[in-house]
Amino acid sequence: MNRSGQIKGTCMDMCPEQERKMRELQMRLHPLEMVLGTEDSRRPRSDPSATIKEYSRPAAGKADALTSDLRPPQVLLKTVHFMIKRILPRTDYRFVKLYDFVFDRLRSVRQDLVIQRVTGTECVQILEMAVRFHLYSGYSLCTEPVANYDGKINADHAQECLKRLLVMYRDADREGTVISNDREELEALYLLFNLGSTEALQHAVSLPKQVRQHPSVRLALRIHSANLQGNFLRVWRLASECSYIQSCALHRHLLEMRRRALQVLNAAYSSKNLCFPVGVLSRWLLFDTDEEGRVFCRSHGLRVDEDGVRFQKSSPLSTGSPQSGPFKCSKLVDSKQRGVKVHDLIMGHTNRDHSVTRRGDEDGSSTQACR
Repeated sequence: MNRSGQIKGTCMDMCPEQERKMRELQMRLHPLEMVLGTEDSRRPRSDPSATIKEYSRPAAGKADALTSDLRPPQVLLKTVHFMIKRILPRTDYRFVKLYDFVFDRLRSVRQDLVIQRVTGTECVQILEMAVRFHLYSGYSLCTEPVANYDGKINADHAQECLKRLLVMYRDADREGTVISNDREELEALYLLFNLGSTEALQHAVSLPKQVRQHPSVRLALRIHSANLQGNFLRVWRLASECSYIQSCALHRHLLEMRRRALQVLNAAYSSKNLCFPVGVLSRWLLFDTDEEGRVFCRSHGLRVDEDGVRFQKSSPLSTGSPQSGPFKCSKLVDSKQRGVKVHDLIMGHTNRDHSVTRRGDEDGSSTQACR
């Protein structure tokens, strides 16, 4: 501990030796941490080059962390790079299993940062990668059963990392320093992740002019504005300009925006003699197939027949069933991946290089309902 009371970690490995040996004895090693060939032995051996410190929940009365158990910032950054480059790209495990491992170990990294009160470039880089990891995982695992993946917990951690980054960016502004080359990307992600939040909008308005006028932030603000106006067609059109990771952040609002759009359509096209083409509705609400659109409408209590959807504003829409979502969305997200490797995405090497522009009936000008 230095004179200012800040603890300085001295552990230069990804996992303290004492923890590694203890977990080996207690047979608590993850398969990804075992020496190859010992996985099926009675007592698997830990690989010092692959074992990573577990997250440990703080407990009342627990002694303060030892400096020998804490990893300094450069080791924490190396640990995160190892997980992103060596663990996440693996194809011999389902992604949800890799996610569980990285989620826990990344949480331990953030815990070491907090205990040591680390600030600066290395801390910012770690948090920026953590945000991308949680956003990418949030989309990739959105259809997993709750027993395998908790989307709310993942979103909470993404939000926590984003808000801590905003504080660090603001502090750097006060000091007149540049702490990140990717700030604009993360500011835009915060806006998209918190679509509809007045707090997020107020934060954006208070940003320095050069940050606020950056193309990615301006795009996020335009999407925010269109959403507040209830113009869902404009939201989709603008969303076509988003990068892959921005689309992952936006996707978590897709189900709610579809429901709101369905309410608007139910009022606007309500008629005993009118049927609304399922193909048009699927394009407008960004479904990948017409069948997804049919399932969504039926799950909200609407009648769907061979001719189309029968809207009736006198019958309030139901809140939807589990079959109404969540869906993955190729039009919004997957079409933008274009061979992007997960480790490059999370490390920020492909920030704004993979946006696409859709053309079609987003403004609805060329589409008519059938009778």
